[in-house]
Amino acid sequence: MLAAEAFVHCGRRLRQGDRSAFTQLFEGTYDALYRYAWSFTKDEERACDVLQDVFLRLWQIRAHVDPERSLKALLYQMVRNTSLNHLRRMQRNPVVTVANTADLPSKEVAADDAYDVQVLRRRLQVWIDNMPPRRREAFVLSRFQGLSHAEIAQVMNLTPKTVNNHIVLALTYLRDRIDTLEPELT
Repeated sequence: MLAAEAFVHCGRRLRQGDRSAFTQLFEGTYDALYRYAWSFTKDEERACDVLQDVFLRLWQIRAHVDPERSLKALLYQMVRNTSLNHLRRMQRNPVVTVANTADLPSKEVAADDAYDVQVLRRRLQVWIDNMPPRRREAFVLSRFQGLSHAEIAQVMNLTPKTVNNHIVLALTYLRDRIDTLEPELT
């Protein structure tokens, strides 16, 4: 992910139609934005489609990008809105698909530890999936995408205090789940 000052610099250059700034922005944000799109779509192809739409739209509106506003938050907001639009279209025109359950890469560990890590990872994903949608979104943006509370507030159209409340509730919920799991692990 690009540094904050790189976003500002890219935003100014992008506004002037600088293709290299667009390329830098694309390459510097694609992976994180892909993971965020995937958190909505749960499908590799749809997540790629979302990003294609987002970057196409960003290029189309480049002259209107406000250098005073967070370009990072704008990108996340565009991914969120485009993902939700894709999901709405999918509900209107359902297509049967096979869900993709791609595992995140992990460090090598002993076989029994790897099993425990895999079990915990699956449980964490289920717990996160079971959170209320807005709480889950704030948590994912904060912990997995690295957005600040102010950026999340802008993306989700909430106050930073509400974002903080969502994240605190999410962390409390996960700690409670882990506490009930600990006796099983010993």
